[in-house]
Amino acid sequence: MAKLIDTNLQDWQPVRPALTEGVSGQLLRDGPTKIVLTRVMPGGVFLPHRDSYGHLFYFLSGAGMVLLGEERIEVGAGICLQIDAGEVHGYKNCGQEDLLLISVNLALHN
Repeated sequence: MAKLIDTNLQDWQPVRPALTEGVSGQLLRDGPTKIVLTRVMPGGVFLPHRDSYGHLFYFLSGAGMVLLGEERIEVGAGICLQIDAGEVHGYKNCGQEDLLLISVNLALHN
């Protein structure tokens, strides 16, 4: 069944507060493949960590830096980054406006 989600009407919720500062999200889809519209305020950060699932980050606007292992990758609108399960990763907003991305948590399938 189709579902309409108007992000203009949803509240922003904190994302993993133990690991973040200035990061909030709007849940677009829950379940084995979770999709979140994520907003990182200027100076906001998602500390380096590893997860048991992979991610796909698609950046919509703003300017940021993703830490992927020892590598640092500049990101902005139009950049898509795939992160494998177990890889150390984090990101921060390096700009003066919100960094906006769609975060897809990729479920493990056996």
